[in-house]
Amino acid sequence: MACFGLVVVAAVAMILMHRRHLREWRRKQSWVVSGKVGGAVRRAALVVPLPRRWVAIRSGNTSHVMGSLGRPAISVPWSEALARVGERRLFVSSPVSGWTFVVGDALPDAVQDVDRLYRFLSGTSREVGEVQFFSMDRVLGHHAWARLRDGQVQRGYAWSGAVEWNEGPLTLDERLLNLRCHDYGESPPQASWGEATNEMENAERVPLLARRWGMDLAAATEVLLHAEGVEREGGDGWA
Repeated sequence: MACFGLVVVAAVAMILMHRRHLREWRRKQSWVVSGKVGGAVRRAALVVPLPRRWVAIRSGNTSHVMGSLGRPAISVPWSEALARVGERRLFVSSPVSGWTFVVGDALPDAVQDVDRLYRFLSGTSREVGEVQFFSMDRVLGHHAWARLRDGQVQRGYAWSGAVEWNEGPLTLDERLLNLRCHDYGESPPQASWGEATNEMENAERVPLLARRWGMDLAAATEVLLHAEGVEREGGDGWA
């Protein structure tokens, strides 16, 4: 009985921790681009949201990362990259704690062409080692994540109304986050009216998986924009 109680307490603690991390992610999802002009802080009116699709590469060598992508990429201030993320380009971040991030509409999308995504990730991974991909759409519930090392898929999963990719064993981190992954051809259970589907919950938890695998985009963005003197919306004394 005591062991059962400990399991329940641990499960409740993990759920509360995950909810706190999700609140932090949402809080960090938009920034106001600003800069210093003549010693005064100038704030732009444009609020920049975080991309819904990104790649995290375990490398601090920006030049090597850019050369490994197999297509043209540019490195600009991260505030500019976020503002231009809808362009058909690849934008590469400065290193953050040994990780480099890639965003931009030129990133392959699992919904549109999962084979192209696989070729892009495996080719990049053969050059740089560990590559991670994340994608989420909270409106439609579409989501994807992948982790490759030395060109080999350790884990890959993508759902966009049907399973597009399911390769490699379910990881411990996916289990701990209670991510529900379907097999090819499997139909998800129907949710009751007003009830969040498993797919919607998966999409919400993508940032938590990214954090457990290495570093999530919100945390990296906060570091990068702080280094640029950019102030987050709501202001925490930046700039």
